[in-house]
Amino acid sequence: MWNTVIVYLISTVIALVIYSRWSRRKILAAVANMNGPPLLPLIGNSYILLKFTTTEAIYHHLKNFGNYYRSPVCIHIGPALHIFLYSPEELQVMLNSPYCLSKSRHYRFLRVDRGIFASPAHIWRGQRKSLRVSLGPAIANASADVFNDKSAILANRLELLADGKERDYYHDIAKCTLDVIYYTALGLDFDMQRTQTGDYYLGLQDEFVDIITRRMFSPTLYPEFIYRWTKSYKREQEILRSARQLTYKIMQERNVEEKLKSVEVQENPQEPEVINTKPLNFLDSLLQLSRERQQLTKEDIAQHLDTILFAGSDTTATTMASILLMLAMHPEVQEKVYQEVMETCPDKDQSVSLDDIAKLTYTELVCKETMRLFPVAPIVARVSTHDIKLNDRNTIPANSVIIGAIYQVQRDPTIWGPNAHLFDPDNFLPEKAAKRHPYAYIPFSAGPRNCLGIRYAWVFMKIMIVHIIRRYQLKTSLTMDSINIKYSVLLKMLNGCLISIEKRD
Repeated sequence: MWNTVIVYLISTVIALVIYSRWSRRKILAAVANMNGPPLLPLIGNSYILLKFTTTEAIYHHLKNFGNYYRSPVCIHIGPALHIFLYSPEELQVMLNSPYCLSKSRHYRFLRVDRGIFASPAHIWRGQRKSLRVSLGPAIANASADVFNDKSAILANRLELLADGKERDYYHDIAKCTLDVIYYTALGLDFDMQRTQTGDYYLGLQDEFVDIITRRMFSPTLYPEFIYRWTKSYKREQEILRSARQLTYKIMQERNVEEKLKSVEVQENPQEPEVINTKPLNFLDSLLQLSRERQQLTKEDIAQHLDTILFAGSDTTATTMASILLMLAMHPEVQEKVYQEVMETCPDKDQSVSLDDIAKLTYTELVCKETMRLFPVAPIVARVSTHDIKLNDRNTIPANSVIIGAIYQVQRDPTIWGPNAHLFDPDNFLPEKAAKRHPYAYIPFSAGPRNCLGIRYAWVFMKIMIVHIIRRYQLKTSLTMDSINIKYSVLLKMLNGCLISIEKRD
């Protein structure tokens, strides 16, 4: 009897293997020229994920594929095809293709799949033009006073910690960025830096991101009906309910529901209610979009707000923490930044103007080099809706997940030289930058679906640097070799922003 069972099982497996290869024959033929690790029947390369116990180990292994295989690299996670790209030329094709505008399924795990960050291409197209202005240069320039006020609060609060002892300053920076986002994007001042609300919200955010990251690296949890049975799902939903209370508080204070209801009864919703020459903030732009197109529900608004609070605050805070750590780690660079700041706006209580920002040219080089080594979004993942021709040799099949390896490209020694792993702001001197492929450095992504808030981030970061560096000297015991990174939706340092600060004379 057992012999019969064994023969039956073996025959079933063989039949499944044959059917799997036959049903995917066109896909396998299309990627035959691509490199990648050996395939196992049925599971493909899923074994790669099974032999590691932490998300950090999985990420470090995946990001090094570009060192082992020539790009593009083909990975099969079960039947799902993943194409990793490790060259600027391939990234340019991917990010500019009209057939590669939709984000991969992994972004849905964030539960904001109708927000501007993760929405499908057909939704995103209708929203981007209307929302671009709310995060563009005009709103960034108009927000300089807010950037100064909130950065000054941070600088004053740091004085209580200026004792020369090392600690992680990430949450202090993150509360400042939250303060700014609430004020500039939503028109509200919750004073996150001086109340417990900021710490509470950031705690929820950190835990939520950890849960989502674990799911991203666990393909068995991709199916929603399986994931719903886990403890992680239950905790995720608890966190979302708690965070959403703050979102609904925002909507209540801005009378969002009443404004949405008023849209429904307008006889001519195509005409805006008020003609305003000032740039609308993010929330007001959402309401105007709803007036013009009647396509946003209360849940849509909530998801957009959740998106901007996370994407706008956490990305900027993470980048700022990395910049301050690089300044602390490289005292000669910090001194040059300090001298430039003191020549531009030396009074520690002086606001930083837009003209001042334009003069901080070396400071900008430092910011760019930090984002080269530590891009807050180390990968970008899209789904191809049609076949995409990468070059004369390779074509990506439709319905593939395409992963652009920004982190690896920005550290590629063939592009950046043998010391690509070292911190050197001179990498961005104009004469050097002009010789590189434009897609060798894309920390804000690129193409039609790039980051909307590039100018916003630049103005805010430079102003915050001025307020901190002209009052404090930064130090750290960390070295470049001792930095440990992790991927948790965003690229972060396991060490944190571990620095000490001392008051300058």
